[in-house]
Amino acid sequence: MTNRVLNRAIAAVLFLGAELLYLATMAPTFSFWDCGEFIATARTLGVPHPPGAPLFLLLGRMFSMLPLPVDIGARVNLISTLASAGTVMLTYLIIVRLIALYRTTPRNEWDGAEAISAFGGAAIGALALAFSDSFWFNAVETEVYALSSLFTATVVWLILRWHEEYPEQGHERWLLLSAYMIGLSIGVHLLSLLAVFAIALVYYFRRFEVNLKTFSVLVLGSSTLFFLIYTLIIKGLPALLQLASWGGLILFLAILVYGVYYTQKHRMAMLNTVLMSVMLIVIGYGSYGLIYVRAQASPPINENNPSTPDAFFSYLNREQYGDMPLWPRRWSPEPTHQYYYSRYNNDLDYFLSYQLERMYLRYFGWQFIGRSDQREGAGVDWSVLWGIPFLVGFGGAVAHFRRQWKMGLVVTALFILTGAALVVYLNQTEPQPRERDYSYAGSFFAFALWIGIGVESLCRQLAVWLKTPGKRERLLLSVLTVTVLGLLVNGRMLQANYRVHDRSGNFVSWDWGWNILQSCQRDAILFTNGDNDTFPLWYLQEVEGIRTDVRVVNLSLANTGWYLQQLKNTSPRGARPVLFSLTNEELEAITYVPIDSASVELPSSAAARELERESREHGFRLPSVPLESIPWKIKPGLIYGGQGYLRPQDIAVYDIVLNNFADRPIYFALTVDPDGMMGLDRYLRLDGLVSKVVPLKSADPMSFVDPVRLSSNLLQVYQYRNLADSEVFLEETSLRLASNYSPLLIRLALDLADEPMKSISVPKPSGGGSRTLKRGELALEVLDTATRLLPPGRFGLNAELAGSAVALYSRLGEKQGASIYIAYLEKLVSRTTPARNPRLFYAMARAYRAAGRMDEAGRVIDSLGAALHEPRLRQEFEKMKE
Repeated sequence: MTNRVLNRAIAAVLFLGAELLYLATMAPTFSFWDCGEFIATARTLGVPHPPGAPLFLLLGRMFSMLPLPVDIGARVNLISTLASAGTVMLTYLIIVRLIALYRTTPRNEWDGAEAISAFGGAAIGALALAFSDSFWFNAVETEVYALSSLFTATVVWLILRWHEEYPEQGHERWLLLSAYMIGLSIGVHLLSLLAVFAIALVYYFRRFEVNLKTFSVLVLGSSTLFFLIYTLIIKGLPALLQLASWGGLILFLAILVYGVYYTQKHRMAMLNTVLMSVMLIVIGYGSYGLIYVRAQASPPINENNPSTPDAFFSYLNREQYGDMPLWPRRWSPEPTHQYYYSRYNNDLDYFLSYQLERMYLRYFGWQFIGRSDQREGAGVDWSVLWGIPFLVGFGGAVAHFRRQWKMGLVVTALFILTGAALVVYLNQTEPQPRERDYSYAGSFFAFALWIGIGVESLCRQLAVWLKTPGKRERLLLSVLTVTVLGLLVNGRMLQANYRVHDRSGNFVSWDWGWNILQSCQRDAILFTNGDNDTFPLWYLQEVEGIRTDVRVVNLSLANTGWYLQQLKNTSPRGARPVLFSLTNEELEAITYVPIDSASVELPSSAAARELERESREHGFRLPSVPLESIPWKIKPGLIYGGQGYLRPQDIAVYDIVLNNFADRPIYFALTVDPDGMMGLDRYLRLDGLVSKVVPLKSADPMSFVDPVRLSSNLLQVYQYRNLADSEVFLEETSLRLASNYSPLLIRLALDLADEPMKSISVPKPSGGGSRTLKRGELALEVLDTATRLLPPGRFGLNAELAGSAVALYSRLGEKQGASIYIAYLEKLVSRTTPARNPRLFYAMARAYRAAGRMDEAGRVIDSLGAALHEPRLRQEFEKMKE
C-alpha cells in the first residue's frame, strides 16, 4: 500500500469513525437554545434571528425531508454530525500537509517510521479535536457552528492545496474555490471569514520574499481583503440595495461581470483572479436572497420582517442588538451590566480578568486541560485530562516554528484571530446568559493542528535522543510513541467526555415545550421570557403542529415594534390574532415611557364566573370570592437613575391583557421574572410550568392552585421521559430546567396535605375516567412521584422545599421517603458552615425535628448560634429551641 492510499484510507476511517461516534451520541430531537428556532425556520423556510443563516436553512430544509429518523429535529441534527465528521477528516489531512511541508523527504518516499509518525500524529490531532468539549457539543445538535467549522477547515485545506501546486498551470482554481467557500460560509456564520488572514499569509510566503516592505504590503493587503469582504460585500451590498433599490445592485454586478470578462480577454491574470474571487464570494453570499424573498411571504417565524431594503439592511447589520464599541470595554446601557462592571478597577482589568481569562482562556482549558464539571461557570481542572493535550499542542507549536516558522505563523494567525483577537472584537458584557465557548471553535481547531505536529515532532526527537538509526528500530519507536500518546491524549479525552456529551435519550427540551403548551387552555395567550421557553414551543407548533392555537408572546422580542405588529396582524396556522388598542404606527414607534406607577381596573366578571364553575366541578373551595374587577397597579419594569420606566414589553403586556383578558385565557411561563408580570404576580393560579391570570388575589405570588387541574397536568399530561434514568446524561441546561418539576410536585403535595382526609376526584393515571381518593393519599402519591422521577441528589432542590418534603413524609408516616431528603440536606450541610448558609442549617434542623430526630436537631440548632441574622427566621429559631 502506497503512502497516498494509506493517507486516504486513514482519512476515510476517521470520517466514518467520527460520524458513528456522533450518531451514537446525537440528540434524539431538538436541543435547547437556538436549536428549536433553527429547525423550525429550516422546516418552514422562515427567518431566524439576525443575521440569519440562509444556507444552513436550505440544508436544514433538505435534511428535514429525509424519511428517517422519525423525529424531524433528529434529521436536521444530522447536518452537524456529518459536518463535524468532515472537519475531523480535513483536520487530519491538513496536519499531514503541514508535516510534509517541513520535511525534506517527499511524501510518497516516506519510510515506515516517517509514515507512522506523520499519519499517526495527524490522526491524534484530528481525534483531539473530535473529542474536545466544545466541538463535540456542537456536533450532536442543530447549530451553525459545526458547519462553520467545516467551512473553516475546507478553506485552510484548499489554500494548502494551492500552496502545493503553485506555480503549476491551473493553480488558481484552488484560490477561486476557497473564495467561493468563503462566500458560502457567510450564509452559515461569519466566523469563517477570519481564515482570510491565514490565506493571505500562505499566499504571501509562497509568492514573495519576506522583508519589511513586502510584509507591510501583506498587512495592508490582507486588511483590505477583509474590509472588502466584510464591509463592501456583506454590509455594502445591502446598503446599496437600501439606497438605490435593485438598480444599484444590478449595476454593481454588471460592472463586476464585465471586469471579469475584460481581464480574461486581455490576459490580466492577477486582476482576473481577484475579480473572479470577488464574484464567487458574491455568488456564495447570494444565499441571503432567501431571507429577503421568504420575508415577503410572511412565514410564521419572520424575525425583524426584513421584507424591505431598509429592514433587510438592518437585519444583516444586527441593529436589533445595538453596537458594542471596541473601547471602552465596560460599556452597556443596562443597569445589570453596570453593577458587574463596578467590580473591576478599570477597563484593562475587566478585559484581562473577565473577557480574556474567563471568556476565552477558561474555554480553551476546557478543551485540552480538562473541565471541572458541566455546570455553568465551570473552571479548568488539570486532573481531568492531566493537561497532556495542551502540553503536546504547546510542544507542537514550538516545534512548528523551529522547523518551518512561516507555516507556524499561519497557524498562529488562525489561532489568535479566532481566539484572543475575537475576544477584543466581541467585547462581551458581564453577565452572559450562557457559556460562549462555541464562539472560539476556529481557535480550538488551530490548536488541534499543533497537537498532531507535536506528536510527530516527539517521534522524531525521541529517535534522535535514543540514537536509533535503524529503520526497524525507528519504526517500532514511532509505533510505540503514537500508541502511547494516542491513549494518553485521545483515549483519555474520549473517556472523560463520552458520557457528558452523550445526548441519546435526552428528550427534556421536547417534553419541556410539550408540557408548557399542554398546560394552556384553548386559544390562550402565553407570555414567555427567552430562548428556552420560546424556541421549544416554536418547534412543536411549526414542525409538529402541536397546539397551534396558543399564541406565544416572547417578552424579549416584545421590546421591538415589528414583533408586536406581527402579533396583531398575523394568524399563523389559523391562530387568533392578538388584540391591541395601539395602532400599527404606535407599535412601530414603541419606546420607553417614564412612570412611577399607575392604577387601572381590569374587568374580570367572565373570568370570575369561570373560576367559580371550575371550583364547583373540581370539588374544592376557593380561598376568597373571585373579583368582578381586578385592581391592577401597574409597576415600572425598569428603574434607572431613580426613575421608573415602562419598557416596550411592559406596555405590550398591559395592552394585551387589557384587550384580551375578557375572552381569552392569559398565562405567564414559569420562567418569567415577576418584573415582567407588571404587578399581576398576586393574581396568578399555578397550573404547572405556566401560571394563569385569574381574578383572585393570593397572599403570596403564585400561591393559589387548583389541585385537580395541577395534579392532572403534573401526573397525567406532562411527559418526563428518561428523567429517572441515571444512565441518560443531562447537560446543564436540561438539568436546570428539569429541576423545575420537583418544586411543582412538592407544592401540589403540600396543598393536598392541608386537608388529608377530604376526598378528591382526579383523572386516572392511565387516562379514561376518574378516580376518587383521599387528598392525603394523593399527596403521598405526588410526593413519591417527585422522589422517583426527580431524585434531589441529581436535580437539586431548594433546602426549604426539601425540609417541607421531610415534614410531609413524616406526617404521612413514610420514614423511608423522608430519609432520602434528609440525606440530601446532610450532603449540602457537609459542604458549608452555619455562618455561610444559616438558612440551610435552619432547614436541616427543621427536617430533623419533623422526622423525630430531636438530638440531631438540637446539635444543628446549637451550631447555628448567632449565625442566624434574619429577624423572621431568628424568631422561628427561638421557638424551635423552646
